[in-house]
Amino acid sequence: MALFGFYKPLKPVGFTYHPRFYDEKREEMLERRKAAEELQGENPEALKARIKRNMRRQSSYLTNKSARQQQVAKSNMLLLAVIAVLVVLTFVAIEVYLPRFAYLFE
Repeated sequence: MALFGFYKPLKPVGFTYHPRFYDEKREEMLERRKAAEELQGENPEALKARIKRNMRRQSSYLTNKSARQQQVAKSNMLLLAVIAVLVVLTFVAIEVYLPRFAYLFE
């Protein structure tokens, strides 16, 4: 049986590294600095990143509940006003033009 175990390759010894100190604030600062440096410049990738960031900012109102509710309320009021104006115009048109159509069909 020893012959069969002789042909098995040895497994490498595992290596684990545990850092003694990790500065989370410094890592975050470096990430922010790297992101800011990527946004600077005239290369196409920087331009894409700036456009993407601006679009995210503009669409952030969806996450802000109060701003979204204000937008919905404003939209609903505008819709109600348009419907009211159309109803009034319809009644005026009926009052003015209905007698003329009735006279044509008599």
